[in-house]
Amino acid sequence: MKNAPTLRQFALDDSDQVEAEILDQVRSLWYEGPPSPYLVIIPAYNEAESLGYVASRIPETIGGVKPAVLVVDDGSSDDTSAVAKDLGLGAVRSPINRGQGASLRSGYLIAIRYGFKAVAIVDADGQWDPADLTSVMEPVITARAEISQGSRSLGETQVGDRFRDMGVVFFAWLISFVTRTRITDTSSGIRAMSVALLEQVRLEQPQYQSSELLISALFAGGRLAEVPVVMRPRYAGTTKKGRNLRYAISYTRAVVTTSLREMFLTRELRREQARAKVARAA
Repeated sequence: MKNAPTLRQFALDDSDQVEAEILDQVRSLWYEGPPSPYLVIIPAYNEAESLGYVASRIPETIGGVKPAVLVVDDGSSDDTSAVAKDLGLGAVRSPINRGQGASLRSGYLIAIRYGFKAVAIVDADGQWDPADLTSVMEPVITARAEISQGSRSLGETQVGDRFRDMGVVFFAWLISFVTRTRITDTSSGIRAMSVALLEQVRLEQPQYQSSELLISALFAGGRLAEVPVVMRPRYAGTTKKGRNLRYAISYTRAVVTTSLREMFLTRELRREQARAKVARAA
């Protein structure tokens, strides 16, 4: 089992050419430093039709201050980046399509490198209402939790996909068991985290990253809060997740590999701490 780097360690490594190119784009946006303590990341791939709606729903202020908003375009073939800029949003574009997980990791690395205090994410397809960012970020801003997310299980889903509804229940049970934390929704598209916790998270999944982020954050000691939200049909376009069976298999693989990795690394950390304690006592 390899020792995957934390995001903090990853942020100190400038060898990734795609990340370096994205960081150069950010420098031109925020040459005077972070414009807010809070960053909202919108990962997007061919979502030009939905971005206007999503942008219109972002709260003007969160926790009493105006958040910075950054669209991370995953190499779209449409006008996603141009639309984002026309809407007055910050936007960076990957030169290649890498997957939503990689786009979010880029956003998280930017949050770490620029010293934001808290970061939120919301999908660009309009299924998760950005207006809920206020309630989702509140537990993190007030330090009641280090990671917070909207839950369709506590609220409502209007998508009408029974197979995926069953998957939500099953994976919530499975990851609750693995992490010993009560979870009702493991693939929420609206979340918030303290950057202090984010620095300790390990992310390797290029696509099915929602469970990886949650599992890694909880193994790193993060306290979880969930708030009820409504999940709606996407505003425009088609899903990029593939058919239900393929999605279920890929999602299961991500859950299993992440859980094994985090359990192994936690065990090794405890062994190192025990050896250090013995050495100090000698």
